[in-house]
Amino acid sequence: MRALNTQLSRWLLGASIYLTGWYYEGPALQAAQMGAISLLLMAAFFSVLSGDTLRVRISLVEWVFGTAFLFAMLVAWFTGNVLSSLYGAMLLLVLVGMSMLVRHRTAGELIVVFRWAYVALVASVALLEHQDLLASLTGSVEYGLGLVRYQPLGMHPNLSGLVYGGGALLFFQRFLAAPRSLQKAFALGMVGLCLCVLLAASARAGMFALAVAGATGVILIALRGSARSRMSLVLAVIAALAFVVFKWADIKTYLTLILDLESPTRGVESGATGRTDIWRAGIELIFSDALRMLTGTGIRSALPELIGFPVESSYINLALEHGLVFGPLILLTFVVTACRALTHGLRPGHARYQLFLAGLMVVFILAQSIFNRYLIGVGNPYSLWIFVLVLQLNLHPIAIARQATQTLRQPEFRQRARGPLAPGRETFSHLTPRQEPTMGA
Repeated sequence: MRALNTQLSRWLLGASIYLTGWYYEGPALQAAQMGAISLLLMAAFFSVLSGDTLRVRISLVEWVFGTAFLFAMLVAWFTGNVLSSLYGAMLLLVLVGMSMLVRHRTAGELIVVFRWAYVALVASVALLEHQDLLASLTGSVEYGLGLVRYQPLGMHPNLSGLVYGGGALLFFQRFLAAPRSLQKAFALGMVGLCLCVLLAASARAGMFALAVAGATGVILIALRGSARSRMSLVLAVIAALAFVVFKWADIKTYLTLILDLESPTRGVESGATGRTDIWRAGIELIFSDALRMLTGTGIRSALPELIGFPVESSYINLALEHGLVFGPLILLTFVVTACRALTHGLRPGHARYQLFLAGLMVVFILAQSIFNRYLIGVGNPYSLWIFVLVLQLNLHPIAIARQATQTLRQPEFRQRARGPLAPGRETFSHLTPRQEPTMGA
């Protein structure tokens, strides 16, 4: 029963992640979002029911998130914002559920569940919307509308930049860690498909965030990487530069079209005044009330229909909803997590590139959050993954890596067979807690 409950938990979690990738407007969207939360909580329930939940003390990050969500819920309740209070209660429930999932003995396999959910989403896009995808990917322009930006499964192009740009990083990590050539080829194909969706959506914030994450990785490998990794980096850069020089005219023409650089509203001549005006209005709103500046106004209280304009920045959104006390604390958890993962993942003589890529995933969402408000969220696959990842990486000091070796030392009769979601040799087991007594049967 333990193995059955564990597998059932994984399948429910995968279904939850898959549902968060559907964004068709109307009642179906609300049903999908609520269904995803329900499935996630059921996944946590069956994870605990399996009896393999490790007894690990609450981490500092969990205390920060839990206190911030509870405080925001109370602020919303005192100000009479019932909907915001409900959002706060929902995030608290999700936090508890995720905390249970990352404490499971096989929590290292959670990343595999997310990847398979991404495979299902990309397959759905290819089967249901391949014509729209190809049309946007080739730079379709309609008279009076301009560039047609692809919306995968109804998802807004800006959000799709986060979701599918992050998906490319998830599968690139798999490409580096996969032991077999066929697995590497599949992972690289998924990277390409995610990038195609990113380009078709003309998601410039996602492209910028990928560039920031890539530049961060390149700089750190150049400064701290091994001789082999530096040589691989040099060869990759030379090959990329050679390709760009050889195809420069075609690349310039395509990027000008797909990035909409000549558009009067999105192009270079627009001067980015629309977004900067919105940011200025958001900052003015933060400092318009001294008490609200400190306490915030509650989760999802900065929606356009409530304040009159979209915030378009996670950092301004954090200050509005959580105030200048908990907002910076939440942001600090992401920054510190990224720094620790990058530092420990690229130790001289002991590099762990899975951990290093995990740090770059957090860097990606931090860069993306300059232009969008999805840093704290459970309504899309990548924000949900980052939520899991940040909890997982902070469950114990990243430098400790004992569980994998302890599992190998167990007698053969105590080692369990791998389930259908098992990832082979590549998991995040080195990021989960050391062996502890379990809760339950």
